[in-house]
Amino acid sequence: MNLASAYLIIPVLFWGISYIAIKVVLTELDPVEMVSARFMLATPVLFIIIKSKRLSLWPVAMKGKLFFASIVVFLHFWVMATGMQETSASNTAWIQTTAPIFIAILGWVYLKEKFTIPQWIGLLIACSGVFGLIYNGDASNLAWINSRGDFIVLGSCVTWAFYTIGTRELTSKIHPLVVTFYLAGIAGLIFIPYTLFTTGYEKFLHLSFNVSISLIFLGIFSLAIAFWLWSEGLKRQTAAEVGIYLYIEPLFTMIFAWILIDESLTIWLILGAILISIGVYVSEKFGKLKIIEHDV
Repeated sequence: MNLASAYLIIPVLFWGISYIAIKVVLTELDPVEMVSARFMLATPVLFIIIKSKRLSLWPVAMKGKLFFASIVVFLHFWVMATGMQETSASNTAWIQTTAPIFIAILGWVYLKEKFTIPQWIGLLIACSGVFGLIYNGDASNLAWINSRGDFIVLGSCVTWAFYTIGTRELTSKIHPLVVTFYLAGIAGLIFIPYTLFTTGYEKFLHLSFNVSISLIFLGIFSLAIAFWLWSEGLKRQTAAEVGIYLYIEPLFTMIFAWILIDESLTIWLILGAILISIGVYVSEKFGKLKIIEHDV
């Protein structure tokens, strides 16, 4: 494995495992507590990385947009974590894979970007895969309508699409690591006081070992370090080459969720995963959609 590949495969591995870590943390913390703590853990590590790379933190342009984006990105993580309380890590990882399609749709609606017929076909294929995951082969009795967690996770794909469209100007003018630092820091400063006021710090002092390790992993490794490695990888490979790595991420989730938290590997999970991968690939292949961004 060359260095460029390592810069990409390591964060993809971290992101794949992060869905499992979220499931573990949610056994003792609620979504707001988890996301707040995660951002506060990531912020000092991101600061160290930024200073070591001698990136400029000041002056920061577009402060209003940074503040708004921090609220939106917190909302996204909160919505996803809320959905994960009622669905599996594997389902979440595969559903999140459809986020770039929602980005393309919003670009078509709000920015008048082109959305081709093959992209529509890819969207339909991916959606069929998502619903395959949700109803798990049992659509006859409409039990799938009660799969609230999956639908909430799907909603988080929409929040990520709004965030991505809304922050294009930010990431084009400010280094992505600096943007991530401010988004995590601002959101953490807003919501940590709220969390401490409503919950108290004692709860965090009495977390189990597994939850503590999972929370540290989410903040330091799958957020701060993973985004740093990913940004280094982006400089060394093309968008087309980078996109391939993100197709591997939900496979890591599915395998490690089966090994670590005993999630089942059903035929409908595998079929849904295949359809989602095909749909996203078709949309990416025949449109401007480039899968180079990540949220977890």
